[in-house]
Amino acid sequence: MSVSIKNMTKRFGSKRVLNDISMEIKTGEIFALIGPNGAGKTTTLRSIFGEIKPDNGEISVFGKNLSSKVKERMSVMPEERLTFSRFSGEDYHDLWSKLYPGWDEKIFSSFANHFHFSLEEKVTTYSMGMKTLLNLALCMSAGSNLMLLDEPTQNLDPVIRSEILKVIKNYTEEQEDKTIIISSHEIYELEEIATSFAIIKEGEILYADTIDNSKEKHRIVNSGEKIPAGDVIGIIDNETLIRTMEDVGRYPNFKEIVLGYLQGKKEFIPFQKKLV
Repeated sequence: MSVSIKNMTKRFGSKRVLNDISMEIKTGEIFALIGPNGAGKTTTLRSIFGEIKPDNGEISVFGKNLSSKVKERMSVMPEERLTFSRFSGEDYHDLWSKLYPGWDEKIFSSFANHFHFSLEEKVTTYSMGMKTLLNLALCMSAGSNLMLLDEPTQNLDPVIRSEILKVIKNYTEEQEDKTIIISSHEIYELEEIATSFAIIKEGEILYADTIDNSKEKHRIVNSGEKIPAGDVIGIIDNETLIRTMEDVGRYPNFKEIVLGYLQGKKEFIPFQKKLV
């Protein structure tokens, strides 16, 4: 097991950001943490890495409590893409290569050559997309057993985004001891690469499973069709997502499962009615 979280709670002032969440992430998985902005995704990643301390609950990584030794096996790509004002790309390369014992120069050079990094320039002059690519290059070159990636395709154009998704997927397929946790709201992208996931909203885990199992456990039933035994999860485009093992309706796609849980059982209101 790469990561185990039990009953974790976190408040910032009077606001509860994480509410008694639990999850387990197996070694070799690409685990997707999905939810809207402000759902608690980034706070969860920061807690796993030890940047912030939960108010309650337990976190173990590689079966151990967080320590400097454990962190040597973890690399993090933050959503903010903050940079040191005087650091060039080469400065970041030198820093990371010294911090991580498992640094892989071949991976970093491949990124730098393929995406034409200007390593001699200050990173503050990079575009947001280039900052994303540099951060990802550093994380993947670190040789870490656990990567925490917060919005890893942010600010990338569609062609490069597709390339990066393949790189991320190949990383775990070629090295069985590598685990990746991705925080994102890009549902289509996550379905391409993730093996398991958790849906988080307002600091609570609504549902967690593998991609394949989740599709087998749910059905989409048309409006007016009899709903069999099972749990009604939510309404999507005038259809109902239910959790059941009965052979009814049709199997949902991943997007429908995520939207069903996030939207809940709200009554469907046609767009025309909203304008009245």
